[in-house]
Amino acid sequence: MHWPTQYLAKADYNIIYVDWSILSPGPCYISAVHNTKHAGTCTAQLVERLVETGNTDIHVIGFSLGAQVPNYIARNLSSFMLPRITGLDPAMPLFITSGMADKLDPSDASYVDVIHTNALVQGKMERCGHADFYMNGGIMQPGCNGQKINSFACSHQRAPAYFLESIRSPKGFWGWACSGYISYLLGMCPPTNFLLEAGENIRPSTRGMFMIDTNDSSPFALGKWTDLPTLGAKQPQWRAPTQILKAPPNQGVDPLLHHIDQFGKLAANFNNLQMWPTEHDPYEHWTSFSPEQKENDSDGDSVEEQDPVEFIEQDDRQMISTEARPTQSWWDYRRNLTYGFMEDNIFAVPTVD
Repeated sequence: MHWPTQYLAKADYNIIYVDWSILSPGPCYISAVHNTKHAGTCTAQLVERLVETGNTDIHVIGFSLGAQVPNYIARNLSSFMLPRITGLDPAMPLFITSGMADKLDPSDASYVDVIHTNALVQGKMERCGHADFYMNGGIMQPGCNGQKINSFACSHQRAPAYFLESIRSPKGFWGWACSGYISYLLGMCPPTNFLLEAGENIRPSTRGMFMIDTNDSSPFALGKWTDLPTLGAKQPQWRAPTQILKAPPNQGVDPLLHHIDQFGKLAANFNNLQMWPTEHDPYEHWTSFSPEQKENDSDGDSVEEQDPVEFIEQDDRQMISTEARPTQSWWDYRRNLTYGFMEDNIFAVPTVD
């Protein structure tokens, strides 16, 4: 880890390491957890001396079990609140049932941001700060699987690696918001374009839980993307221009029918049928009613069987008889009606054989 190199290449900083390895010898993890209180108490005295010399811009960073130490630093400061604490995959064993006074929480500093990389194994799953970032789901990290690699240790160590890269990364680590980890597991937190940055350059106004994807090797940062739907941000609504539907041109339709049927649905060519009779009648297979051919019964006395001419007035009979009107078959008459061909005299009664 080249923390001084990254920070000093960015700006002027005073970097102080706290070495409490004597109080946390391995593999006795229980004694190390107990000694976090003593490490925090001693470090709090150092912070008070820095404040007395006029240094108030203090950023405390802790990794794993060391991420629980800032809690005790904050508890032992008399009249000063730390401006910022960054917890890098805070340790989970023996801290699951701890109270607020014995674990890292948002009340320990003005702003607490946390990066989770090995939750439910060595790191905590629960939120610990004002903003919690779960890298690649927060449990296992890409590139940490293999026969010669301890996947748990590798994922745990990715937390400081991600933060170290974020100090001078040209892309940065950007995450999208999620309401809770259960929602994430149920697929209810899809990636969106509403992104906020994690790491050293985080904004103090960032609040909530966020999910971040990374590469499987250094450089890990993916930067921002702009091809995903934006959720949680108000965007101007785009409305399609109003479309004016125009009726298709009616061919061979009289003005009255054009007024009634603006879209030409009653026209013969609406279903791409030919307007003029052809050798193949498209309606020849249609089921229709045709009157049976019956011989004229001259002996019938019923009114229906009598010649209609007998009920016409004398003057009208003479006028009709003087007009020469050609006769046509029933099938021709039906075809003409189908294609919309009508006689000029709409009041004339057609003669059908």
